[in-house]
Amino acid sequence: MYARFWAARYGTNASSSARKMAKSLESKGDHDGVKAWNEVADVIDQQQQEKRPTARQEIVTVPSQNIS
Repeated sequence: MYARFWAARYGTNASSSARKMAKSLESKGDHDGVKAWNEVADVIDQQQQEKRPTARQEIVTVPSQNIS
């Protein structure tokens, strides 16, 4: 749930923003918060990776032929 919200709010910067949040909490000694925010970032990374087309999934455009 947090990952979806965070990704919607921060877009392509969502993962790095979540990791910055984890780093901030680490400096405060909040180890549970670090774990949670790193998990959020991991989910965002996974979701963004699933959305990217692989080389095989890229759309190939074939030139049309005029049939007269």
